[in-house]
Parts: sequence; structure tokens; C-alpha cells
Amino acid sequence: MTIDQLAPGEGGIIEYVGGQGELRDRLLDMGLTPGTYVFLRKTAPMGDPIQLSLRGYELTIRKADAARLGVSRPRDVSLNPFKPCYGDCKNCIESEAVRAERPAKEPGGAGGAGEGGGDA
Repeated sequence: MTIDQLAPGEGGIIEYVGGQGELRDRLLDMGLTPGTYVFLRKTAPMGDPIQLSLRGYELTIRKADAARLGVSRPRDVSLNPFKPCYGDCKNCIESEAVRAERPAKEPGGAGGAGEGGGDA
């Protein structure tokens, strides 16, 4: 299966990058490397180009280029790094705990601009 055969909302792990020469190098330079999870966000109204999510960014490529990228579906759906978060994931819980431990900033506290201590 290749990326162009995925439906919007589906994803897979890149198995191979086809093509040769500059086109293949360009695909690899854009982060489309074997072992990378890609997620098909959406397609244009006429079907070309397509928008992918990978490595924390969005990438739009032509459907003909996507046909050169072989993908396999992950057996474990928890491998999808683009699943939605509802605030109860490990990262969110840890972030909330860190914020709760920080002391609150006092309004007009020391160290602001124009409060002495500068070079005169």
C-alpha cells in the first residue's frame, strides 16, 4: 500500500521510499524516511495535493509523489502520535502538576523595567 491509497484520517508507517535521483532525495529531506509514522490529514477537493502530518509538522505533497511512498498499517493503534488528547494524557497531567508547584507571580514584583539596579 502507498500513501496515496490512504483515506483521510488514516495513517501508517513508511516502509520504503521509491523513485530515484533528486525526487527521492527531496522526499527523504522532507522527513519522509522509513520507520516514520505519517497521517493523512486531508486531500484537496480535486484529490491532489494531499496534506500529511509527520514528525510534528504538516506537509503537502502531490499525489504522484505520495504514490512512491510505501506504508504499512501499524498493528498497535497506540503508535499513532496524532491521536487527540482530552487533557488526561501523561504529558498533560505532568504539566498541570508542574504548574501547580510553581509559586504565583506577584503583580508589580521586583526586577521590572525602570526599578533601579541598572547602569546609570
